[in-house]
Amino acid sequence: DTTKTSTSWNSGSITPTMLSQLNCKWVLLGHSDRRNNLGETNDLIAIKAAEVLQQGLSVCLTIGEKAEEREKDMTKDVLETQLGTVAKVVPADAWGRVALAYEPVWAVGEGATPCAPEEAQRIHTILRDYIKANVSSEAAEACRITYTGSVNDKNAEGYSGLSEVDGFVVGRAGLDATKLTSIIETLVSAKLL
Repeated sequence: DTTKTSTSWNSGSITPTMLSQLNCKWVLLGHSDRRNNLGETNDLIAIKAAEVLQQGLSVCLTIGEKAEEREKDMTKDVLETQLGTVAKVVPADAWGRVALAYEPVWAVGEGATPCAPEEAQRIHTILRDYIKANVSSEAAEACRITYTGSVNDKNAEGYSGLSEVDGFVVGRAGLDATKLTSIIETLVSAKLL
């Protein structure tokens, strides 16, 4: 994550300029922990995304619905609002530097039940169609859409072969090198076929 501008220097904060100077390539924005625990809004995330892209960095935008939003059949509206707010600030030629990470918040954490692969495919299709309809076909093709909802070495295969799942943002399983290697190998094998 980063600050909203490259000119705001706050102790303990990292600006997009600092990340660029450190040769970082990607910045993760919109993670549910920051949205739900720190109160980050869609508008703030869009401001950060614009600054990150302006600095030549790439954005991995995490979007996802909470359990109560899912239960009220609000998933599509929530995701389109989260994505749409940021889509407004992405330059037309920058969509190749944007990755979405669909994180169904209800499917994350210790003991959570991951989203079914078919549901991930359905949601990813909705997201790509949204970009196509509201930005452009070129943007929809350039943007990578990844899944991040309790991906692990046991379930990665179910998601890897899906046409609309371009990759993963791995959480807890990424702390174990053996599990992470298995996830990567599974994804590479499925996408090379």
